Amino acid sequence: MTRSGNTEQNGAPRRPREDFLIAERPGYLLHKAALLLVEDVEKALETVGMRSRYFFVLASLAGGPELSQQDLSRLLNLDPTTVVTVIDEMECNQHVERRRNPVDRRRYNLILTDSGRAVLAEADSVVTEVESAFFGMLADDERHVLRKMLDRMLAGRWPASVCSD
Repeated sequence: MTRSGNTEQNGAPRRPREDFLIAERPGYLLHKAALLLVEDVEKALETVGMRSRYFFVLASLAGGPELSQQDLSRLLNLDPTTVVTVIDEMECNQHVERRRNPVDRRRYNLILTDSGRAVLAEADSVVTEVESAFFGMLADDERHVLRKMLDRMLAGRWPASVCSD
């Protein structure tokens, strides 16, 4: 008998049956963990009036390189029309501005505004809190190992626009 969807009455976390073979697949486990984390992030970001896509775009633009809409589409695995919709909303909210790329006049670079940075700072603290809770059962050294393993797995799979030469 369960009190909730994932905890037995004695408080111990429930685990899949041994004959539930998909739970042995690392790819499925990564996918499942990512879905649960994004679900938690979505719920938390609602408190500041934001969705995870909006946050991920803001966070992507806060770093070093100037990115285009196409770059964001590849980086975040979002359909290009979805990126346009998100950027239109951000531009309307004055969180982002589009500037013509001086090298390729057909492209726009996306620049985070001061207002966008302020909204990002608030949302980033919310997401950091969610990630801390989500990964809370891991010791600091386990989180470090997980991060290193993910770095290795993603090596060579980043869009060129976010990689150093």
